[in-house]
Amino acid sequence: MILGIDVGNTDTVAAIIENGKPVRQVRYRTVKDETDVCGSENFRRIINGYDLEGVIISSVVPEANSRIAALCFELLRKEPIFVSSKLNTGLTYKHKNPEKIGADIICGAVGAVKKYGYPVIIVDIGTATTFFAVSGSGVCLGGAIAPGPHISMKALVSAASQLGEINLIPTNNAIGTSTEECMKIGLLTAHAAMIDGMLERIKEEMGEENVIAVVTGGRSRQIIPMCKQEIICDENLLMYGLYELYIMN
Repeated sequence: MILGIDVGNTDTVAAIIENGKPVRQVRYRTVKDETDVCGSENFRRIINGYDLEGVIISSVVPEANSRIAALCFELLRKEPIFVSSKLNTGLTYKHKNPEKIGADIICGAVGAVKKYGYPVIIVDIGTATTFFAVSGSGVCLGGAIAPGPHISMKALVSAASQLGEINLIPTNNAIGTSTEECMKIGLLTAHAAMIDGMLERIKEEMGEENVIAVVTGGRSRQIIPMCKQEIICDENLLMYGLYELYIMN
């Protein structure tokens, strides 16, 4: 068993992972500086009673890295592995600057390839919605970055005087009859349509047969049922990728 930590711009998820599956996990708000007391409390709670082999961290928040690494050493006496393109991933990169590829994207790519094979497109719906394509020969081709639904709502509300924040709950309609319903359609249904359209375009550009699409992220189960493309929903994909990266490295 290992401790896998996914540090995102909005939330941090720490999980005890055994054979690629999280057996216990905790989610809390990411603190982007050295004052992270909450992280210490959550880490102590989740590791209690487990004999852990090691720690691996996927982080897109560099400001939090030193604090989390110090916590891991303090509580477990283990130096964590930080995910980057410099690790052994089993993949090669077409990206102009592989070192700038997000650690979460690498985890998703490794997890998807190991679990589902390739060619594959990974979509991660979070603070940002990212698309990443891996060819049939294991080459990371690149992808796209779009604002996620919650960030889109924040931007919309901040720029439009008569719109307020809403609960992002899907609706079956494509035509809204109230301001709130119209916003739900624009933020969630339109996001699903964007995913469908982007998958279609990426597949066309890849020019390969039988491309698999895998979607992960906090809102994946909300949005994927509204998509028309054939898509696998795997909420634990990044944790599986973390585990595989730990084994390989």
